[in-house]
Amino acid sequence: MKNFFCVLLVYIYLFANGQKIEFEPTIKVTYNTNLNLGEKNMKNKDFILVGNSRDYYFAIDNIYRYDSGNYTSSGGIDTKKNSIIFNDRILKINNKTTIFTIAVNSKIRYEEYESLQWVLYSDTKIINGIKCQMAATNGFGRRWIAYFSKEYPQSLGPYKFNGLPGLILELYDTKNDYHFTATKIEKNSEEFEFNLSPFKLMSKKNYLQSKYNMEFTVAAFPDMDEDMRKQTQEMLDKKKKLFNNPLELKPFE
Repeated sequence: MKNFFCVLLVYIYLFANGQKIEFEPTIKVTYNTNLNLGEKNMKNKDFILVGNSRDYYFAIDNIYRYDSGNYTSSGGIDTKKNSIIFNDRILKINNKTTIFTIAVNSKIRYEEYESLQWVLYSDTKIINGIKCQMAATNGFGRRWIAYFSKEYPQSLGPYKFNGLPGLILELYDTKNDYHFTATKIEKNSEEFEFNLSPFKLMSKKNYLQSKYNMEFTVAAFPDMDEDMRKQTQEMLDKKKKLFNNPLELKPFE
């Protein structure tokens, strides 16, 4: 009987902490993306979205390959190489969105249940030969324009943008700081699974503060002497100027 309760407690612990996430994507989308990350810091990167109409995962391409195991050591995949260039991963399961990352050596995450309110318009455009309809929303301190297609019934899109009656093929804010365009859409039959238990669950406020401290302050280097701390902080202040234009200008709006 004692062993039974021990096993039961372990099961409850693992379930409550979301040790393993599994879902079956029906689609894989590659988004070519222009990012205005900050002062003189324009980047062009590919992002990957895999999902079905309910569950999905979204991340920059090299992190997706790392998380999904689709890389080889000879390919030189390094999750720290793009540690600041949009290193958040998005995972939505059963209407709960989890945002997680590795900031230096800290594995952290937070959860959200909010959904965006869209307005549909009659405007249409052709994207990669696919007719798409316009929609717009306000979120994170920006005005967003999306073009979606009902030809793909998956209610998905880049980052946290979903909830439209079809797949988002193009998304951008009105300042054009962040511009996602679908360049490849594939059927997907590979199950996606990920272990979230190593990532410490925090509030969104604490997550953002911890991430900031690790990336832009000397908090990640506690053993430095005073002179080295000063020099390092000066370098981090310069780096911070390159990343002062986050997608979420107002993360609590």
